[in-house]
Amino acid sequence: MQITIHRATQIGGQITRISTAHASIIIDLGHNLPNRAEDEDVYDNDRAIARITEGCSAILYTHYHGDHIGLFHHVPDSVPQYIGEVAKQVICRKYKQLCFLPNESDQCKYQRALKTASRMHTFHEKQPLRFGDILVTPYFVSHSAYDAYMFLIEAEGKRILHTGDFRGHGYLSKGLLPTIQKYIGQVDLLIIEGTMLARKDETILTETALSQKATELMKKHKYVFVHCSSTDMERLASFKNATRNMFPQRPLLADDYQKDILDIFSATAGEKRSSMGRSSSCFKFGTIYTYRDWNIKLKEWMAENGFTMFVRASDKFHILLDRILPILPIEEKPLLIYSMWEGYINRDDTRNEEYIKLQERFTDVIQLHTSGHATIDALRNVCISTNPRFAILPIHRDKETNFSSIDIPPLLQERIVTTSRKLNNDLDIEFI
Repeated sequence: MQITIHRATQIGGQITRISTAHASIIIDLGHNLPNRAEDEDVYDNDRAIARITEGCSAILYTHYHGDHIGLFHHVPDSVPQYIGEVAKQVICRKYKQLCFLPNESDQCKYQRALKTASRMHTFHEKQPLRFGDILVTPYFVSHSAYDAYMFLIEAEGKRILHTGDFRGHGYLSKGLLPTIQKYIGQVDLLIIEGTMLARKDETILTETALSQKATELMKKHKYVFVHCSSTDMERLASFKNATRNMFPQRPLLADDYQKDILDIFSATAGEKRSSMGRSSSCFKFGTIYTYRDWNIKLKEWMAENGFTMFVRASDKFHILLDRILPILPIEEKPLLIYSMWEGYINRDDTRNEEYIKLQERFTDVIQLHTSGHATIDALRNVCISTNPRFAILPIHRDKETNFSSIDIPPLLQERIVTTSRKLNNDLDIEFI
């Protein structure tokens, strides 16, 4: 068996290939994150991806973030691609939106991507997929992208767990360790993300605690704009839940794209029932309003009772702000809640100028965020729960980080592998 991992020592852009003598699969085909030194992705072309995917039986995606799926449109049609059922709906809606960009070359690129995404196969939790002599079973995880999965790969008598991106502090995180203990158990190799190794001092809130803080902010501010990921269902639910706590009732607003995404979440996660047959209102987003100049009743409701509006850092929203801000009372300053990673604002290598431009429109800006990635405790718990026999392969981490710093037992620390080597005479590990 051979395991080849591309770009293990950077956040995002990972590609993991697992091959036997008879079959080969790839997990994630990620583009470099934007605004990084590595932004010019050498793999972002048809020729490079054709070379990487040559002889591949299938590509499976852990979730829909671009640093995990962003190169999918370069994949030859002969290679089948798989993603979660809801994740496919989200990615198709995203690329449908991108097709409206004014640049004609961009339109062509995104139309091609939409066509490729619409042909993707889907998988379901705990339902195995077989590719030759490789068996892959997806297990649901909580992340800042809904419908995210870790994969148990079984081949040639070995069991490998690829965690993808995950966390233990979301609304949907309760099943993480019970799932590992009940369905996965001990593995031979663990391929695990390490995003938070470089952010040990970062304050980590549960989504429930974040929603409570949002409620307190909304009690103090009538007019609240929220800048968060438009596809982070759990975060969107946190602000929706806080808004529903307000009295008198306030409208929740979004643009047409965001509304479509929220409708997807309401129709899927919002209708999902537990093993006890119970449903939760947490992911039922209810009525979402879109702002229109002609909707006088909505404008009066917004001005009188206040509102929460999800915003994006786009020219469209700057135009929208030009229309909304003048109708608000001068004495009531609007609040912008920034609910994404602070590195997009205050780090030179990941700085997003559009995000900063949006913040400059407001005098009151508060960051209220929690990570979509596993804390040090969560990383440690997964390592101990899976107790890998041969190796722990950390990926999706900053180059300067040391995975052994998570304080796992000495025997497991000895099994951390970060350089290419041969294990047990029948297992080749290659880092590229």
